[in-house]
Amino acid sequence: MELNNIYIYDYIKEYLNEIPIVNYKRGQYITRSDENFTEIFFILDGNVKVECITEYGKSFLVDELSKNEFVGKFSYMYEQNLFCDIKATSNASLLKINNETFDKLQKNPEFLKMFLYKISNRIYHMYKKLMMKNLFSLEELFAFYLLKSSEEGIFNFKSTSDLCNIFPISRKGLYNVINKLVKEELIRKEKNSIVILNKKKLFELSTHVREFNMINDSKIKFDI
Repeated sequence: MELNNIYIYDYIKEYLNEIPIVNYKRGQYITRSDENFTEIFFILDGNVKVECITEYGKSFLVDELSKNEFVGKFSYMYEQNLFCDIKATSNASLLKINNETFDKLQKNPEFLKMFLYKISNRIYHMYKKLMMKNLFSLEELFAFYLLKSSEEGIFNFKSTSDLCNIFPISRKGLYNVINKLVKEELIRKEKNSIVILNKKKLFELSTHVREFNMINDSKIKFDI
């Protein structure tokens, strides 16, 4: 793979001999929660997810990441361990940056600014997602997501588990929301899709969530 066109090439070009490309197949773990793994990865291609699973089997989807994002056990930087698994959700290629190389990179102010911006941006979106979960009902959130993600009035999904992870919500909770909207004739549930029957009512139901997600055209921006 040619690296001279990747997003971080100008920052890492002096250290390419220290940064190998590693490949993972869909479903393969990049690191497990109990591993003492300090490397940082940069995603060249593919998708990965960060997930926390308790010993009792309860899971929490922390983040989903794709091309041009960093992933790793960043909690170590704060002398913590959140015991998360990092797993490829598609075939993925990543740059593997070890501790020593990362120490050299962060001495470059421009690299550090870019890295911290990317991490803070992800934290912001995770924080916003948590706020939405606590501020709005599941019906409001589900209506907003349906309208946002549907094409020509149809929302396709791979599995019920994927939908549960998005919100996150239990399988029972998801069925309750879907059944309520079906009963109100706002949607029709099919095998791996949901058909929107009353877009206007869904639009009204998701009003406050939509307002919460409106883009604020502020002049306060990151200079990066």
